[in-house]
Amino acid sequence: MTTTRNAAGEWRISGCRLRMERAPRLESAVLSFILLLPLLALAGCEKRGESQEAADAKAMVQTLKFNLNQAATEIANLKAELNAVQQTRDQLQEQIAKLIEDRDRSSAAAQQAQEAVTRLASRADGQVSTTAALEKQITELRALVEEQQKTIEQLQKGTAAEPIAAETPAQPPEQVPTPEPNQGGQP
Repeated sequence: MTTTRNAAGEWRISGCRLRMERAPRLESAVLSFILLLPLLALAGCEKRGESQEAADAKAMVQTLKFNLNQAATEIANLKAELNAVQQTRDQLQEQIAKLIEDRDRSSAAAQQAQEAVTRLASRADGQVSTTAALEKQITELRALVEEQQKTIEQLQKGTAAEPIAAETPAQPPEQVPTPEPNQGGQP
């Protein structure tokens, strides 16, 4: 708002015309009132603007408090979820450690079993050759026993047919010399 006075003594206030010709005192009082009126109106507008700004600020504060509460709730939920995930992770790590320990024990047991199998296999190979040699020796001994059994039977038949004289002592049967192992079986 602007106020101006023209040459005719008229006051112009933002498009309004005021004519003051009578009392200069009244004129100055009215002029002061007229000049103060826009200021008062502006002050009222400013108060309304300030009150609107204050209301907007309060609404903004309420919105921010609501958002802050939601964020705090979400943070609390995320912390609880994080704790649950950490506990699950810890449990899984314990299970993994136990499984690794079990695997190591099983691996050691498998290694020992493999070594035992190898030892037994080598022993079995040695025993197979020893068993074959023993079976051959048993067969030879059985043949020898049969041969000696036949000889005994022939000697018994031969002694039964001969008369036994009391005066003549019986001679023991001839002993077959057994070869010594160092002589290679030659008498």
